[in-house]
Amino acid sequence: MQKILSLTFTFIVALCFAQFTANDVKFFVGSGTQTAYIVVDFKDGTDDRSYAWGVRFNAGESLSINNLLQRIQAAEPQFTYQQSAGFLNTIQFNDHYKTSGPDWWSTWSGTSSSTFLGNGGIGGNVQDGRWYGFSYGFSNPSMQPPATPIPAYSSLWYNASQITNWIGTGSSKSLVVVDFGTDNSAGNADSFVFGIQYNGTITAEQALQLIDNYVDSFTYSPAANQVAALLFNSFSGTANGTNTWKLYKGTNLSDWKTHTSLSSITLNNNDWLGLSFGTRRPFTPSEANATLSVSNIVEESFKIYPNPASDFIIIETKDNIKDITVYSITGQKVLNTKNKKINVQHLKSGVYLAEIKTDKSTTTHKFIKI
Repeated sequence: MQKILSLTFTFIVALCFAQFTANDVKFFVGSGTQTAYIVVDFKDGTDDRSYAWGVRFNAGESLSINNLLQRIQAAEPQFTYQQSAGFLNTIQFNDHYKTSGPDWWSTWSGTSSSTFLGNGGIGGNVQDGRWYGFSYGFSNPSMQPPATPIPAYSSLWYNASQITNWIGTGSSKSLVVVDFGTDNSAGNADSFVFGIQYNGTITAEQALQLIDNYVDSFTYSPAANQVAALLFNSFSGTANGTNTWKLYKGTNLSDWKTHTSLSSITLNNNDWLGLSFGTRRPFTPSEANATLSVSNIVEESFKIYPNPASDFIIIETKDNIKDITVYSITGQKVLNTKNKKINVQHLKSGVYLAEIKTDKSTTTHKFIKI
């Protein structure tokens, strides 16, 4: 009777979650004509508690479930595990970590991610097309199969060294990944990355303002602490119903954490900001093919820095400055000077326009006060 109740419970739990199939898996390790799938559920209360990987192998190759974990560990620096005598002790993926002690890992297998049944550990033989699950919790909470996973991404798929053009100035660097949720004809994600430079820290909204400031083909509109609309080149996404921009912060593609508002995200050096229009987390990007605004291209004859700025901005030009007027983004005049070093400490955080008159021209340039 107990076994029947357990099987019934497993079936009910499986029905409660959406289907996740082999087509949803993004991160595959190994090579060969056959594939097994791994799902790890940390049961830690987060919205990214459960992940899925695929492991490819050759027909006739003798593999244990333990071997699947070994291959993922070899391919992903952020994934580690420990086992003893065929029993799983510890798994860590980024900041998710569960170890035997207060509770234990339970092991599962099935023909899909929604048909898991308990098995006898990680020593069993692997079969083509089969799913193998690991779920933390044997007694508290009671033994439960892995919940519907999200596809694991690799921390090695993209890094800051691949950026060739940086936007802004400063000693801190971050990446901003914008994923429109669609794929091109070659099957690659319509996901783009901008490299930004700044001093100290920067908020998510300031980071987007910085890109908007420098890139002619990039425009975004905030509303109620969210991204209401965003356009880049021929791509666009406008919030409507369930189609909204989701916000993320991380340090690589594998450790995105969801955020509920722009104001909840502050970037430090090496942090990443992610925006995705749709359900997938920001996927492997290509560097944005962006045309920089003429007013903001760093030329030998003109430079405005730092941008963003917290205390001062400096106007560097070979021309003779006759007058500098700074306006708020709404057009209100906030200061006037002829000095090349301008104190902006008293200005509120936001985007400003500096109208610079020289003996040769009059130009207007955006800068961000943080």
